[in-house]
Amino acid sequence: MSIDTLLAAGQAAATVHTAVDRVIDAALYYGPGVLATAAIVIAWCACRWAVRRYDQLVQDRADRRAYTARAYRLCRVADKADAITALPEIDLITYLDNKYDAADLAPEEGR
Repeated sequence: MSIDTLLAAGQAAATVHTAVDRVIDAALYYGPGVLATAAIVIAWCACRWAVRRYDQLVQDRADRRAYTARAYRLCRVADKADAITALPEIDLITYLDNKYDAADLAPEEGR
């Protein structure tokens, strides 16, 4: 353990001791009502932060899931395109003509 770690721990302990001392002084001077109100406000803010953080995590996960699904579809399209372009020229032209003449041409999902 280095001297810097010991100094930082001492400063943290002094900060906590000072904060507790000030809370006790405020309770004795202002009464328990002010402390209860402050505790309620702090709890309210902490809960709002937690809800926003959770909502952001859920949204990030949904975005990652959508991105992964789209990337998978694009990789499948690229693999299929590589397989098609590997065909001999006559077979490629025939394949593309058959695709063009097909009646079931549909746009990409969701568009």
